[in-house]
Amino acid sequence: MENILPPRTNMVDAAVQTESFSEIIDKISEQQREIESLKRLLGETKFVPENIFDDVKMRALTSFSRERFFMLFSFLNIQKDLEKNSSLSPVHLFFLFLVKLRTGITNEFLSILFNISDSTVSRYFNFVVGVLHTKLGTLKIFPDKAMVHDSMPRNFLKENSECRIIIDCTEFPIQKPNSPSEQQMTFSHYKNKNTLKGLIGIMPSGAISFISDLYCGSISDKEIFLKSGLLNLLEQGDVVMADKGFLIEKELLKKGCHLKQPIFLKDKIQFEANEMVDNCKLSNKRVTVERAISRIKQYKYFEGSIPYTALHSANSVFFVTCMLSNFHDPLIKKG
Repeated sequence: MENILPPRTNMVDAAVQTESFSEIIDKISEQQREIESLKRLLGETKFVPENIFDDVKMRALTSFSRERFFMLFSFLNIQKDLEKNSSLSPVHLFFLFLVKLRTGITNEFLSILFNISDSTVSRYFNFVVGVLHTKLGTLKIFPDKAMVHDSMPRNFLKENSECRIIIDCTEFPIQKPNSPSEQQMTFSHYKNKNTLKGLIGIMPSGAISFISDLYCGSISDKEIFLKSGLLNLLEQGDVVMADKGFLIEKELLKKGCHLKQPIFLKDKIQFEANEMVDNCKLSNKRVTVERAISRIKQYKYFEGSIPYTALHSANSVFFVTCMLSNFHDPLIKKG
């Protein structure tokens, strides 16, 4: 008689073959927890300001501490302006801009860090520059006499109470233009290379109070002073402190202002003792403007040669950089 029972292998208990409903729910819950954990891990590895808790690292990337970075973003009130046409959030756009400005990192490298194309990095950088230039351009930074006087350090006030502004020029190398005429216009004999040149003025306290446009590197200090429009802002009795290159005494006198600069040697073999002392004192006072320029050049965007294709935005970048430097701690504290 044939065995009508099914093979033994097919007689496994259904309860053994089938997981209980509660076990399935537990597995699904466990998988969801793993997914959430992976999401958190990926979020924590993103190159975004929220993930940078070390102030040393944040300053290296943006020149600001973490707290000041977010305070500056809030103060500028540019969130709505940066919401347009961007795959990045406004604060991340601002972060991208500062990282490039501070470090001078290439668009290709930033495209990897932010997971966007290098052309998009360029577009976002120029977009933020435009927004900040418009926003910061509304701020009045040239102070009245009373403000300059009130903020003046005590050791400066004693002998230079009428000083309204300390001026100096700074130059940034650019990629050598193809056009011979542009090469000639931008060639700086002082730097022996093609440059753009700008003038800044500071209060005796160190805050930048005037920013010129950038001009071709062949321009003289006197020309850039006259073209900048600074003379129109000065008032009778103001004293302008400057280096020897600014041959602007006649122009200032016509305005009722005065120029204070190091004494020229002229036809003499050496300075008199009192002249050497005066020059030394003046140099000590003028060093603040050099420190202000150094603070601008901590932004490595200007290190190396600015590409020819980026010259269209150089004025705006220079202005924004100068303005941002005023959001750091004062160069000189009153007292």
